[in-house]
Amino acid sequence: MAIDGLPVAPIVRVIDNFNRNRSLANVFEARVGRGRLLFSAIDLTRDLAHRPVARQLRTSLARYLRSESFQPQTELSPEQLRALVASSSDEYRR
Repeated sequence: MAIDGLPVAPIVRVIDNFNRNRSLANVFEARVGRGRLLFSAIDLTRDLAHRPVARQLRTSLARYLRSESFQPQTELSPEQLRALVASSSDEYRR
């Protein structure tokens, strides 16, 4: 997920190649309006019985969401979130 220009700090960062040098994240958190968001670009729903690493990551993230530690400091506007999701959908279709 490209997060160029957004004020978020990735929890799980992806290292892009040196030619593009984009800011990429697989997981990040933010406040959006009055809510809190944990965004994952990783599929954490399908075939978890055969994907133990994804299953464990999902379990760990769910535990984090229920904890007092889940207090995102960065704020995104609803428009920034919509633009992020739209741009990632466009990239996925290419």
